Amino acid sequence: CAGDAYQTHYGQEDKKKTMIQMKNTVYLLLLMISLIHCSTRKTETSQSTTDSVAVDTVLATTPAAPLLAFSPLEGFSAANKLDVADTVNYYIFSSPEEMKGKFASTAADSNPDFLINYVVGVACKPTTNLTTIVMDKVEIGAESIDVYLTIQRGEKQNSLSTPARVFAIERRDGYSEMQFYVNGKKDKALLLLLTE
Repeated sequence: CAGDAYQTHYGQEDKKKTMIQMKNTVYLLLLMISLIHCSTRKTETSQSTTDSVAVDTVLATTPAAPLLAFSPLEGFSAANKLDVADTVNYYIFSSPEEMKGKFASTAADSNPDFLINYVVGVACKPTTNLTTIVMDKVEIGAESIDVYLTIQRGEKQNSLSTPARVFAIERRDGYSEMQFYVNGKKDKALLLLLTE
């Protein structure tokens, strides 16, 4: 019976030692994890590499330019007497009468709203190539309204035509010019009539 008490007493001491060793191991493991996590990160020393965190931060804090609504107006073509001196010509109309002198309408109810929209015409020099004029986006720039166009020239046709398109762009007061970009390149700017 004394042997059993001896084994029980020393068996419990072994269990206590094992528990203390396990606790110490867990504490040591947690200490190592916290040291690894809190250690300083290696910094880049090369000037040629870009810090991706800094780039993301700059992009995240730079607001995108506000966009304006726009839509193509169907049923318009260049008038016979339209003066197209440049490769790409731009027109901003303030009334239906002004527009009728440069663009002809084939639609019965083709009067855009000149009060809430800028009505813009785009025409290219006469060509035998099939030409598509597309307005991609309209942004509010720092000092102008920026209009981005894509002009694509396609296959040759049998007849000569003047590629033209009319668009309505949401009016925004406080800007004095409309800057046009064609196929990603800055082109001409037109002055806007300031309205009060």
